[in-house]
Amino acid sequence: MTTYTRRVDQWIQIGRDIRVMPTDIDSAGIRLLVKGRLMGGPRDGEPFENAYELLVGQDAHLGPHLVINVVEVRGDSVRLGVLAPANIPVYTKEQIDELRKGNS
Repeated sequence: MTTYTRRVDQWIQIGRDIRVMPTDIDSAGIRLLVKGRLMGGPRDGEPFENAYELLVGQDAHLGPHLVINVVEVRGDSVRLGVLAPANIPVYTKEQIDELRKGNS
C-alpha cells in the first residue's frame, strides 16, 4: 500500500480512468468522491461515480483489485492508503501536472 496526503479537492489518479478526491474532512473521517471507469470484474470499463463516508481505518473497495483506506486525519488533510496492482500507476494531481508540463 502506498500512502498519499491530500486536502479537500486534491485528487489522486489511479490508472488512466479513476480519480479519488476527498470533498469533506473532519476529525473522525472523510467524504471521498470516486469517479472513472471500473477496472476488472464483470463490469470492467463501466463508468461510475460514488461517494463514500469513511471513518479512520475504513476502506472503499473500487472493484476487485483496488482499495482506498483512510489511514489518518490531521487537521484539514487526510492520509489515504492506495492498494493497487503494481502494473497500475497511481499519481497525485501535482505529478500529473508535472508530466503534462514535460510533454508540452
